[in-house]
Amino acid sequence: MSLFPPAGQGFPLGQARCIQLGMEKLRKVETRLAILTLLGLAVFAPVETIASWQMFGGPAVLIHPGYLQSLTAMVLLAVGARHSLRARPRRAPGLLCASHAWCAGTFWHAASIRIIFVRGGGNLFYGSPELMVVAVGAAITVGLFSVSLFLTYRAESPGVP
Repeated sequence: MSLFPPAGQGFPLGQARCIQLGMEKLRKVETRLAILTLLGLAVFAPVETIASWQMFGGPAVLIHPGYLQSLTAMVLLAVGARHSLRARPRRAPGLLCASHAWCAGTFWHAASIRIIFVRGGGNLFYGSPELMVVAVGAAITVGLFSVSLFLTYRAESPGVP
């Protein structure tokens, strides 16, 4: 017995209504995730730019690989959230998921570099708060990635709300 009806047959009325309600709930979660992403970006972009500018002494930051990785994350987050919000009422979490994956990788890498640097006896530019902020950023972005990955899985699964 298949979970999905044969081609040409629809779901029973009650089941179709449950699927519609499930899709509406997932769309609501995706919308909130996209808005949360834009709010996070509104904090992340200026803080990262100002901190990087101070650490690298001005315009040199514009070609630094670490900042370029963060800049790519900023662009992907903006484009992914915009794409998700503009796709309503249908769900479109794929690009948002990819942007969260990139950003999580960026934060994870930044945290790892700082941990290795401190373990080697180095002092961070902003001290221990710098490591804490980056580690919390990594945790938050991994959480956002987890939710958006779930939404992408559900959006791409046929017959699953």
